[in-house]
Amino acid sequence: MNPLFKIKSHIHLSDVGQDAKIRLGNLVDKFQNAGWMHFQELQKRLPSMDPCLLYFVVSQKVDIHTVPSLNEPVVLQSFITDANRFKITRLVEIRDAAKKLIASQIEDAFVVNKLTGKIARLPENYPIHLMVDDLRKLTFHRDKIDVPAGGHQIKSNFRVLPRDVDNYGHMNNARYLDLIAEHSDRIREVSINYLHPAKLGMELEYLRIQVDQSVFYTIRNGKQIMSKIKLALK
Repeated sequence: MNPLFKIKSHIHLSDVGQDAKIRLGNLVDKFQNAGWMHFQELQKRLPSMDPCLLYFVVSQKVDIHTVPSLNEPVVLQSFITDANRFKITRLVEIRDAAKKLIASQIEDAFVVNKLTGKIARLPENYPIHLMVDDLRKLTFHRDKIDVPAGGHQIKSNFRVLPRDVDNYGHMNNARYLDLIAEHSDRIREVSINYLHPAKLGMELEYLRIQVDQSVFYTIRNGKQIMSKIKLALK
């Protein structure tokens, strides 16, 4: 079984801002859609998972080489580079028509029981090895984001609406980036730590701090930190 998954797409009007360049959240949407479709294809050829189990993404790292523009044709390739009974690492790459790398994302996720919210595991006999691309080895990395103390903070708020929620009842990961002030073409790298799932109706507070060419966002629901984001600027 070939674990590589490849799809062709375009940058649509709904993906871009006023500069005709893809918005950061929509870029992550492209990565997520490719990953989701890849997993659906894998599930057709693998034993069914317990419906109570799901993969909860704990970190994402996005490298942006060139920001795609409106109507640009792109190819997305998804690979599972490492997996065991508890966690999974996925690499998704976006390339242009000339096969040049535009952007890439590494995504790490744990197996979680959606009823208890606790880390779970796949059965011992689950054929995990069939999911992994042996030619693309990247192990679970989860870079921890440490937000610097002090400094000038800018605050904004985001309320989780029905359109922001995914099939698991949590806010879609790409929506965390909708309040990012920086334009995609100014960003070289994005790292995100997901600590707790945001749910419908939550009022999220964004705290922004910039230190030199690094921008940090702390997303809170009351006193609870839901996520941390680090942007490395060009």
